[in-house]
Amino acid sequence: MANRLSGSNNEPLKIQFITDTHYYSRKIGTSGSAYEQEESKSQMVIKDSDLVLKKAFDMLCEDTSTDIVVLSGDTTRNGEIDSHTEFIEMLRDLKKRGKRVYVITATHDFQDGGTTAGFDGDNRTVVPAVADRHDLWDMYYEFGPNEAIATFPQSLCYVVQLAPGYRLFALNDDTNDKEEGRGSGYSDECKQWILEQLKDAHDNDQYVIAMTHHPMISPSPFYSIIGKGDMQRDHEETRELFADNGLHCMLTGHTHVHNIGYITTKKGNRFYDISSGAVIGCPPVMRNVTFDPKNAKIDVDTVKITEVPGLDTNGKPFDEYMKDFFFGMIAKVIWAMGNDINVLADMTPAFSIPGEKVKKLGWLIKPVGKFLNKLTFKKVWHLCKKECGLKKADIADIADNKVTDFILELVQNLYCGDSPYTPDTREYKLTCGLLNIIDSFLDTIHLSIGKFLKGATSVRSLVEPLLWKNCEFSDYAAELPLYPVYDDENPAPERKEEKKFTDTVKKSKKGPLVLLILVLAVILLLAIVLGIIALVIWAIIAIIGLL
Repeated sequence: MANRLSGSNNEPLKIQFITDTHYYSRKIGTSGSAYEQEESKSQMVIKDSDLVLKKAFDMLCEDTSTDIVVLSGDTTRNGEIDSHTEFIEMLRDLKKRGKRVYVITATHDFQDGGTTAGFDGDNRTVVPAVADRHDLWDMYYEFGPNEAIATFPQSLCYVVQLAPGYRLFALNDDTNDKEEGRGSGYSDECKQWILEQLKDAHDNDQYVIAMTHHPMISPSPFYSIIGKGDMQRDHEETRELFADNGLHCMLTGHTHVHNIGYITTKKGNRFYDISSGAVIGCPPVMRNVTFDPKNAKIDVDTVKITEVPGLDTNGKPFDEYMKDFFFGMIAKVIWAMGNDINVLADMTPAFSIPGEKVKKLGWLIKPVGKFLNKLTFKKVWHLCKKECGLKKADIADIADNKVTDFILELVQNLYCGDSPYTPDTREYKLTCGLLNIIDSFLDTIHLSIGKFLKGATSVRSLVEPLLWKNCEFSDYAAELPLYPVYDDENPAPERKEEKKFTDTVKKSKKGPLVLLILVLAVILLLAIVLGIIALVIWAIIAIIGLL
């Protein structure tokens, strides 16, 4: 296996990749206050999922350059029986139209209690759902497992001979194992089976294409900390293990983030995580992925859904309509940060951030939220003009812009991909200048952010990737190089020294000043409180004296 790329004589193979369809049957309820409350917390369309997916499937069929479609889980909204039944019929129709369809299911496709929520006017109702995840194997048997050359039914995993020289590893990771706050993943037995299948593939010169549901590379440092329990369990160790055994790439979903990330293992093997946004969410997208080991590359492209017949989008293209829909939700989130932590905690699960985590950090989130809701770029500039190096004239046209609006854009860029604010932009300098001041203050009081956000090194390191990813690949279209598999006997060659990043923002020394201001503010507040108390006591004494 070592020092060679399996399938290097293969002709390129193109597949169509979709994920997180979250199909919702209209039988479950589409009107009334109960449904409207549910929809207000969603990042996706709900009742109109059938219209969006019909259009998506039509677009898949219009592309006749490949007949392969792979779907990496969360086929339904919450595992409703009606949703599964209707969606499976859509998949059967897709097959009738000439597509080969390969599916894995995930955590949204079953409910341990066998029921989930429906909606009837002002009331939430109870509707039947798939109770046992293993029932999904039979339900979706005709979409992959029926063609399997190897299976691991305990974990609902299978391998298919996709084409000459290519094998598809459909790796279901929905264990729902939440012990120690960890998310889904593979059992030790399943990992061993995967390694055996990888060895067999490479022994037979087969290039491996793999999909799973949960991310193996975080789309951002912020997500990896806040949403770590929602990542695939032991993802750091698992991706190293897979990469060092010849797996170059994993197609993933779950986060609804349109992202391409990669890591290089200690042995020098590169591993890619290619995730896609939810088809019915923001951004409403699918991917074309062409595997080309002959030319040592993977070509990735994005297909947007811009038109959905039958859906009222207020005259806008569907992708822009979903941005507005998403934007409004994020605006409410930012408002809730400074005003109502309970509302915030109720909304963040839509972004794969546990509400319990938000409540625990409420003491920190709320004052930050209040501060942000009052900020403009002009105020930021006054705070950090030394750090950012900008003159007043440099920001004249954006001075009155609210920082919260900018934050909305950053969050949108996180989910939609390709953060555009490079280090030479004013927005980057202003934001990082302010973050440097915050980090300087934390250093002054010897408070490491890592104490309450495990894995974080600084506030700036968390936020900066939302401005600029510092990555050689676009999240929308990329050519990803493939490398041979390296091991101890065939080590990776020395890599060229990466171009060092030149910081455009100065470090801050204002930490002590901020501390002094806070101390004085506390003293002033105490003085005011003591003054009020003294005044009240004097008034009581005066009243008693008069009596």
